[in-house]
Amino acid sequence: MKIYDKIKNMPAFAVVILAFGIALGGFFIGDGIYKSVARRTVTVKGLAEMDVVADNAVWSIKFNRVGANLAGVQANIDQDIQKTHEFLIGNGFNESELQNMRVQVRDKFAGYSDAQRKNEDAGDRYVIETGVMVRSNSVNLVDSVSRKMGDLVRQGVTVTEDYTGPIYTFNGLNDIKIQVIESATKNATAAGEQFAKDANAKLGKIQSANQGLFTITARDQVDAWSDNEKQSINKRVRVVTTITFYLR
Repeated sequence: MKIYDKIKNMPAFAVVILAFGIALGGFFIGDGIYKSVARRTVTVKGLAEMDVVADNAVWSIKFNRVGANLAGVQANIDQDIQKTHEFLIGNGFNESELQNMRVQVRDKFAGYSDAQRKNEDAGDRYVIETGVMVRSNSVNLVDSVSRKMGDLVRQGVTVTEDYTGPIYTFNGLNDIKIQVIESATKNATAAGEQFAKDANAKLGKIQSANQGLFTITARDQVDAWSDNEKQSINKRVRVVTTITFYLR
């Protein structure tokens, strides 16, 4: 007897149970295949780097003067500011790129009694600290002139001990983000394809993806007196993406 005749002669409730069983069996078979495939994944990382050049520089030239007469100390500071402006403009900067920094005055005898003051050397009573800040997009000019600070010192300008040189920044990250991420994704895909090939499988669709943080470091080893990326004009942008692929 054919299967159709058997089903035809079965009671209605039996046919319903049989149909339900077939459907349920199909579901578990399909679900089992899906889970089997889903468990076969590979997670890879893709690295991308791009060399960039700083597009802005901030250079703070700080100096101070010490003396017994406050007005005299201030007069010397005024001369230092003028010499610094002339030095910078003479080396190619515009006046609009220069800004005088805030003046700070310290009185060594502040809070001292008259008796205490008599026992102190008044020659260095007043200290005035200030400087000139350069903010420019001409990073190569800033770098070049900053290496001529000896010329300014020879004019009698006392550059303070905390002088660290210019700070260089790169502000064009948004302009290159897509390009760098695309490169990192391609590298991750290539790694996944190689893994799949070695495993006698094929690379499937993406299960999940994660973009790492962008980091900016110095491209080259910076000057011996500094290990800070901000002292470097030439920088390297770096990002790592993590992608999980299905294998089929």
